Amino acid sequence: MNVLYAATRNLYPYLKGAIKSLLEHNTVKKLFIFAEDDELPYEIPCDHKIINVSGQTYFPPDGPNMDSIFTYMAMMRICAPELLKVAKVIWLDVDTIVCDSLRPLWDIDMKGKWIAWCPERFNTYRPYGPMYYNIGVCVMNLSQMRKDNVTQQAVAELNREKFWCTDQCVMNKITPPEKMVEIPVRYNESFCCGKTNDPAIVHFAGVRNWYDNHNIFRWEYVAKYAE
Repeated sequence: MNVLYAATRNLYPYLKGAIKSLLEHNTVKKLFIFAEDDELPYEIPCDHKIINVSGQTYFPPDGPNMDSIFTYMAMMRICAPELLKVAKVIWLDVDTIVCDSLRPLWDIDMKGKWIAWCPERFNTYRPYGPMYYNIGVCVMNLSQMRKDNVTQQAVAELNREKFWCTDQCVMNKITPPEKMVEIPVRYNESFCCGKTNDPAIVHFAGVRNWYDNHNIFRWEYVAKYAE
């Protein structure tokens, strides 16, 4: 399987923990990392490629979403079809811990689809459709997205209008139902999507103050994996 992460420099320590948890439970064919440097300050124990996107030209410095609470690195995920010359990839946010095999996620039939993702239980952004989906864990059919010019569509939206959850809102806006697949909550157990008794991925989306020493995110992500 191919897996993609992205991280700004301040998130490199947490990226280290995310990768360690991934490799503890999975054999990865190729690990891709969108980063702000050509190298990370630690070794990656699998076949990987670091793509320095600090000089990206998709989003201008004065663009409507460049002052978002989310870094521009999050928006780079919708550029993956143009930056990665592979057919398919699993995207994982940096604030995830993998607890099980992701093979069932990788094996989802993505023929003709753009994305496989999990609906959020609160359905906060109804203007984008009857359901709202979380993009922090997803499978992207890069071949189909390239064919349908999805990156160009999404970048145009992000450079025209401000969105609260940047590319997540945009992909909810432009992805028709026939181009998506829903994934089980166990692959995106989170405050946003819900809880299970057997999570394959714990995603700390929606958790406030995740740098706090007393937060479970800090314990799992740094104390167990990253240090």
